[in-house]
Parts: sequence; structure tokens; C-alpha cells
Amino acid sequence: MLKIKFKKNRKSRSTLYLIMLSLLLIQLYNFASLGIAVDPVRTDISVQVANGMINNNTAYPDLLVLDVRTREEFNTNHLHNATLIPLAEIEGRLAELALYNDTEIIVYCRTGSRSQEASEILIDNNYYNFTKVYNMLGGINAWIAEDYDYWLNEDILSIDFALPVFLVSIIGIIFVLVLFSKRRWKVVRTY
Repeated sequence: MLKIKFKKNRKSRSTLYLIMLSLLLIQLYNFASLGIAVDPVRTDISVQVANGMINNNTAYPDLLVLDVRTREEFNTNHLHNATLIPLAEIEGRLAELALYNDTEIIVYCRTGSRSQEASEILIDNNYYNFTKVYNMLGGINAWIAEDYDYWLNEDILSIDFALPVFLVSIIGIIFVLVLFSKRRWKVVRTY
């Protein structure tokens, strides 16, 4: 066994403490650069990772995809099998998510900011103890940009031409009547 003897002076002891502190800081930096999060229950994930999780039913059989946008945004488009709980309502509806406290929850919104806030609400809740919360960075906009499958309400995108055609017809009739009356008025005036 190797024994290290130090002189009993303060200078060598303080140097040893400084070296040990430096090594500890280097190790902490290495853990941080490896992506080991300080908070073990929330992870920011890309849409590629989220897509892999959603499509892997064997590894994530009870996965919950949580949409925290508004009802109007959800009705326009959303991920398949997503559950809607708007951010404004999430604190009051945590009991609905209680069954998922020990399973994976992917939280998303339009761009990723509301889902970050919703993820923090889930984590900070000590009553239900959610353990696996994933915030999808970039939201559904990034999901669509990657050309992944999602539900799209095509009725919202279709244009109903009945009202515009009616309005154009009425404006046309009024225009013709105004022109006709001005022409008739000029003809009457010349007599």
C-alpha cells in the first residue's frame, strides 16, 4: 500500500485542499456536460426523441402526450392521441393526471414555452409526485417542420364560398343600379 506523507505545514495542506477542490469542480463540469440533469424528473427532449417515444409502444406502453395549448389551437391540429389540458387549467386538473405520476408524460404546446411552464407545474406538485416529465422543445411547430404525422382539421382550412359569392353579387347589383341611375339622370337632364 502506498502511503503519502505530507509535511506538517499549512502551505502543503492548503495546496492539497486546492487540488481536491479543483478535481471536484472538474467532475461536476463533466457531469453537466454529459447532460445529466440536476432535476431527475424533467427532461427537455427534441421532437425526434418525442417521435421515437410515441412510436415505441413496447418501451412506453402508458405514455401520455399532453397538449397544453388552447382548445382553439387543439381543434386546428394536434398530435395523435394527445390529451388536451390548457396551461390555464392545468393546476386545477392535476387529479386527472394522477394515474400517470409514474409513467412518461410528453408535454407540448405551439413553440415550447407553455410546455416548459406546464412541466414545471407538474414537477413542483408534491402531492402527485410526477416522476417522468418530458418537455418537447419547439412544440408542434417543430413537429410539423420535421414532417411527422399529426391530426389536422381540414374543415378549418376549407373556405366556404357561399358568403363571398353572395356579397360580391350584392355589390355588383348595387354598382349596376348606381351606374344605371346616374346614366338615366344625365339623360333626363339633357332634355
